[in-house]
Amino acid sequence: MAENTTPHETTKERHKDAPERLVKVWDLPTRLFHWTLVAMVLLGYLTGYLFPENTMGIHLWAGYITVVLLVFRLTWGLFGSEYSRLETFTFSPVHILEHMKELATLRPVKHYIGHNPTGSIMVFGLLFVLATITLSGLLVLGGEENQGPLAGAASFEVGDLAKGVHSAFVILLAVMIVAHVGGVYMEIKLTGENLVKSMISGLKKVPAGTPELLHRQARPLAALTVIAAFVSLAGSMLWVFSTMPPSGLLTLPANKTYESECGDCHLPFHPSLLSSDSWKQMLENLDDHFGDDATISGDTLIEVTAYLTNYGGDKWDTEASNRFNIVDPKAPYQITATPYWVRKHEGVDPNFFKLKKVGAKSNCGGCHTDHYSGRFDDQKIKIPKE
Repeated sequence: MAENTTPHETTKERHKDAPERLVKVWDLPTRLFHWTLVAMVLLGYLTGYLFPENTMGIHLWAGYITVVLLVFRLTWGLFGSEYSRLETFTFSPVHILEHMKELATLRPVKHYIGHNPTGSIMVFGLLFVLATITLSGLLVLGGEENQGPLAGAASFEVGDLAKGVHSAFVILLAVMIVAHVGGVYMEIKLTGENLVKSMISGLKKVPAGTPELLHRQARPLAALTVIAAFVSLAGSMLWVFSTMPPSGLLTLPANKTYESECGDCHLPFHPSLLSSDSWKQMLENLDDHFGDDATISGDTLIEVTAYLTNYGGDKWDTEASNRFNIVDPKAPYQITATPYWVRKHEGVDPNFFKLKKVGAKSNCGGCHTDHYSGRFDDQKIKIPKE
């Protein structure tokens, strides 16, 4: 190997007897990891931003698979074949700066067998960002949605904070992907080497004169052992968490009086959608209930008031109870006028609420098949067609 090179690069100094040739750089597991991760990230973006909310189940599976991929890649970075190992693309600051200068002048002079210095920064950066996205996603799932292994450990406040982190890192990931694609394109143009094709075939061309380099074989048994140990440990911890009842969810008993009294005009709302005080104040003014006289009295009023105040939104810690806690000052008791309800339904055609299976904005059960639980899970949304 020429002097002043790292184990990953070659210079213009050549070994005369070494011809230009193709060498196997990316092993099959590394290539499968790369393209599967691309698919999961794309699926995550589509189900998170473009597809309907009821595809959230697919979004969750994309996240779970991404976690498995990250665990695999870090382990394979220790036991994979030569250029899959993390140590083969760990560069000193000097080499990183040199390569950046070469790219800035559009005249790269060194050839790298595996990842180049700027590419290595991107790899480590992507691993960190994806790990943050998946971890924060689990906290959002547990805290806001009351689902997943952390549903019993994460409060709504924790989930809401994690949602901000999740969104910020998703945006950062998009920026990094654009930078990564741009960097690959630049490398292709400057070196003439088709890196995309190399990541499909695993083969890269090395210039004539490049000496034979050390190529350690993969140790799949060691990798599988470490992965199995990690999965067992992490799985056991998550299983313990999953045995905890979801935080913020109450067991809501049925109340036939409330259902019959309010159900005469509309599908009764879940008690968590208004605070206990709001329910109490509404029931004190039933003689002018949104323009109608809905007066009830005696034991019936006492029973309905007790039921709604005992299970009002301030007694829950769900996404719905917290979001609907902010009301429209002009219509403090109208659930369908709350800023959150309006924002979530602003793209819905008004004629949709006139469908036979919906009938009115107040009919939460027309789309939310789990409305009775107070969870209002995205993946439980079923849009009627008639």
